[in-house]
Amino acid sequence: MGKIKILLVDDEREEREGISWLIEKYQYPLEIMQASNGKEALQWIEKTKINILFTDVKMPIMNGLELAKKVYETKPEIKIIIFSAYGEFSYAKQALEANAVSYLLKPIEIEEFQKVMVSVIESVQKENEEGERLQTAEVQNRRNLLYKIFSSAKIETEEAEKAEQILNLGTGKHCRILDIEFTENFFEEHEEIFLQFLKMYLGENTSYLEMYPNEAYVMVRDARFFTGNELEKQVQKILRDLQVKTRSEAAVIISEVVENAEKLEKQLEQMHQIQAELFGYGNQIVSTRGYYSETELYAQDAERAARQMMQALESMDTELIARQNEQLMKVVASLDKISKIYLQNLLYSIIKAIYDKVPKIEFEEALALAEALFRAKSLKNMMEVYEQAVEKMLSFIQGEDQDESRIIQKIKNLIEKEYAKDISLNYVAENVNLTPAYVSYIFKKETGQTLVKYVTDIKMMKARKMLEEGTLKIVQVAKTCGYENQSYFNRLFKNYYGVTPKQLREKL
Repeated sequence: MGKIKILLVDDEREEREGISWLIEKYQYPLEIMQASNGKEALQWIEKTKINILFTDVKMPIMNGLELAKKVYETKPEIKIIIFSAYGEFSYAKQALEANAVSYLLKPIEIEEFQKVMVSVIESVQKENEEGERLQTAEVQNRRNLLYKIFSSAKIETEEAEKAEQILNLGTGKHCRILDIEFTENFFEEHEEIFLQFLKMYLGENTSYLEMYPNEAYVMVRDARFFTGNELEKQVQKILRDLQVKTRSEAAVIISEVVENAEKLEKQLEQMHQIQAELFGYGNQIVSTRGYYSETELYAQDAERAARQMMQALESMDTELIARQNEQLMKVVASLDKISKIYLQNLLYSIIKAIYDKVPKIEFEEALALAEALFRAKSLKNMMEVYEQAVEKMLSFIQGEDQDESRIIQKIKNLIEKEYAKDISLNYVAENVNLTPAYVSYIFKKETGQTLVKYVTDIKMMKARKMLEEGTLKIVQVAKTCGYENQSYFNRLFKNYYGVTPKQLREKL
């Protein structure tokens, strides 16, 4: 909390300096400003947040009582102290009408001065603390509403107006949204550099909401990025620089322009759908604008060939599968135009269907090819990767199946046992003897959530239980749950439960 500001108003400089000397002598936590008349005082009040007005009555241009009345009308929160050599009842009565908290007579009695100052300062401090508490609560309520909306892609009718206000939407006020998801707990270690690149490439008028240690939503409000593909270009630069600096990769989903709550809900719903279908990371950028677009780039022949390929997979007949796959390859090669994103997802759906039919331990080997599909720079490279994947998987159709549920249970047991460690995707993969890509895929497929989110959920539940038991200090709870950064743990806990660890303890 900053110093309380007091404005001393008197046409005699000696009087102002005398009050200043008393304030400094008794070491009151006040920042002092001075004015020689009411008009000058009003100018101070307009440009500076004043907490206490200490004014004489008799002054040229505008006297103290006129000043006090104007201040009370425009800034009723300012505490007014009037002092004067005139002790007539009429002045005191007018001071009361101006809502003055005290009326002091010249020459000032030290005891009375101290009593008034202590009382006024305590009153201001109490109001400031209450204001900060309400402001903090309002900020948290706003964040909680955004967490709810962005995680569920659902906006209740009574929440729409509030959501638009928080996101600064409405007439002439638009934004585009980025959903950025990293493979690891990126924000716990690299938040500062992430914000640096956001500012560098997307400008000052950008904000972000961290959902999980590996995922955040970014709101871009610069009109330069509302049309064309300039936003995609800048996001590509961010991912490039982040990979160089942190060796991290991410998948980014970009919304269309959002003007109101209704459009926000539709875009979030579409982004969630893409997020569920998106495969791998590899610094992918997908826009809702072109995802599964039903335009001239949509190829009905390719769709028909893909369905026939799916039917062949159901038959488990390797000859039929090879024949239908060859047909699909010819159809794709004959197309003049086709959406890269559409084709990637079309081929991925076939690869996933084949994965469901092959031994899952071999599925792990082919997973890298499926991920390479999304990294392919040209149609030729994409089809080469796809063909390799099909050939590899066909050779294992008769193999022995591996129970995915057993792997998932083993992973859950590991997390339950070692939640105090920094559990990364690579760490889990090493402990179950599988590749990180395969672990990430089957965990999300079987549980409906990413490994990072599951680990975070477990850590937060453990932390709350320890805090409720009350045997460990908060810093010990954080370290026990694998968080060396105390401030980050406090913020993450508050995101989950709406209160800080300390506030939870106080409630208990």
